[in-house]
Amino acid sequence: MTEPLRLLSQPIVDRLAGEIDQNIERYRSGDFRDLAQQNGWAIESRLASWDPGIAAKLDPSGTPDAEVRNSMLVWHGLAGMTPALAREERLWTRLCHVECLEFARARWLHGKETAPNMVRIHFFANGTTGCRDDNAVGRLWWNAHVASLASPNDIELGLRRLLARANYRMQIIERANTGFREPLVRGIVRMLGSEQWLNIDDQAIVDFMIEVNKRSGSVVFEALDGAGIDDHLGRCLEFAKARKPRVETAAA
Repeated sequence: MTEPLRLLSQPIVDRLAGEIDQNIERYRSGDFRDLAQQNGWAIESRLASWDPGIAAKLDPSGTPDAEVRNSMLVWHGLAGMTPALAREERLWTRLCHVECLEFARARWLHGKETAPNMVRIHFFANGTTGCRDDNAVGRLWWNAHVASLASPNDIELGLRRLLARANYRMQIIERANTGFREPLVRGIVRMLGSEQWLNIDDQAIVDFMIEVNKRSGSVVFEALDGAGIDDHLGRCLEFAKARKPRVETAAA
């Protein structure tokens, strides 16, 4: 059964962000149910709905398999979402303070050692990168969104490629020059499935992305077909291999 997604008002977000220290015990072991009864905590979206049952199914272990499953759950469980709405801090902050609080706490906080900065990073979603890369729930939707661009017929396959190493996501999605160039991201994730050199070690993708950023500034990827993008990325890969040679071995 679905219901409308709810957002916080901006004054509520601002108040919460300014009162993290005062509310730290709520983040560690309590909740915000009493505050959530106040005005400004439940603005219904006219665009998107969701299945609230997914909140209890999210796995906070942080393993690659868990990240894939969680991303699929959020992707399929939130209907009507768009990239524009997914940049809305008020949406992700509401989920992390109310419906998905238990998941966000178990995934990112560690009892009495909880640092207010961890709350600020993972329970809020300030700016584009905050929604896309840091928020405990928002980043899961963005994982699947990118995977859907790269592998529209098999989103789980795209996710498994993108999340096989933590460094893949960091280098591909979080780099300012590539994160929102959809044809480029699509080509890179496609290459992850065929180029074992990229999986030799964590540094390989770094060296590759250095070459991609260096050589892609003037390329209009939107005007290229898949083969043209693959050719360009293949040349970047050769430069990366020459830059820091490695012994190529079979990777898991």
